[in-house]
Amino acid sequence: MKKLLGKLLALILAIVVAACGLIVLCEMDQDVAKGASDVSKMLNAYIQSKAAPEETADASNAASKETADNKSVTDVVGDMADAASAVSSFTVSEKQEKEFAEYDGDWSTSGIDKDIVNEAQEPLVNQDLYEDPTDDTSYYNITDNMSGLVQLQNEIVELESSDDVLQIIKELSLGNTGADYTFSTSYYPYYQMLTDKCKQLYKQIYANSLELRPAFLPVTKATSNEWYNALMSVILDHPELFWLNTKMYTEYDYRGSVVKVQLYFYEDELGDIEEARNTFDYMVDRFLEQAAEKELKTDYDKEVYVHDILADKLTYKETPLDQSAYSAIVENETVCAGYSKAFQILMQQLDVPTYLVVGWGGGLISGDMHAWNMIKLGDDYYNVDVTWDDQDPINYNYFNQSDADFHRHIRMFNSQYLPLCSGKKYAKSPTTNQE
Repeated sequence: MKKLLGKLLALILAIVVAACGLIVLCEMDQDVAKGASDVSKMLNAYIQSKAAPEETADASNAASKETADNKSVTDVVGDMADAASAVSSFTVSEKQEKEFAEYDGDWSTSGIDKDIVNEAQEPLVNQDLYEDPTDDTSYYNITDNMSGLVQLQNEIVELESSDDVLQIIKELSLGNTGADYTFSTSYYPYYQMLTDKCKQLYKQIYANSLELRPAFLPVTKATSNEWYNALMSVILDHPELFWLNTKMYTEYDYRGSVVKVQLYFYEDELGDIEEARNTFDYMVDRFLEQAAEKELKTDYDKEVYVHDILADKLTYKETPLDQSAYSAIVENETVCAGYSKAFQILMQQLDVPTYLVVGWGGGLISGDMHAWNMIKLGDDYYNVDVTWDDQDPINYNYFNQSDADFHRHIRMFNSQYLPLCSGKKYAKSPTTNQE
């Protein structure tokens, strides 16, 4: 009996590991939804039956009760195994399941303007998560190893008493609140998404990052989720803050409110940050001079030029700075985060509104967190993924695509509230576009 229960618990654990992945698939496939529902019902029924108080039985009835239990457990195990087998092809690894299901599940819209959340339209994303052997494009063989965004994580330190709070207040200041900063609607969309409170936090984070001040008191009372979205918005809007570590930060929390924020800078990786700034600015200016020599006439011409320059000069490689624009602009080795941030900053320097987009890239099983871009040409928006276009030779499978045609890209987090991409005028590769 104990061995059988042990096997059952192991099977339950395996089913639970797959459950989150199944949730996102249920809307795509009714058979999967039914299989997941059946498993859920069986688990619920069995757990309830085991949780019910056991009635006292005399010795003469003990043997027959154990026999009945064995039969009941055997039937449940068999039924669950059949249901699990029916959906086994949709099981994802624990690591990837956490990224796909839990990252978005744990994220909160707190700090995002409610009107923006309520009025947002669902992007028309092509949920092309499974390989089609008849498709002649090359994206199936690149998505497994060219999605390398590291999502921001917060470490929360719970303060236990008001004395701890007072001590922090004595040691820190607000730093630069950034109250005088303004951010253009055309170039900083993530700032525009925030509530008025979170816009204050955004400005404070931006100002203190510029001044290399890593720790400060909040300019206004806010929750952990509000701080998270404010910091994420700064990261997504400002690739020029390449010294800001976008992987993690620390909050000191007291009774639901953040009392202190600790940012992290790439000091060890960059060495002298001021010197790194000068090098970065020099490389950007040099690029702009070269672009000016080309006498690029239209925003589309500028886009093609930047796309091809980056795809030609960059090598996809994980490095200590690969989440920053510096890794692409200066070091020439980076992952999707660096490709996208470099494209963003260069296009914006050429006066073309271009945004960083984050979400899921690739198949459900083989994919990973990913970054790409959205660009505004004329009155319309288009998706661009320079990382996946960086092939030999350079291709344009992910160049100026609509949401409906943008294979294996799913927007997540704040990026869900960017404009829809539905432009058609420039939705062609440079080799065929005559505009």
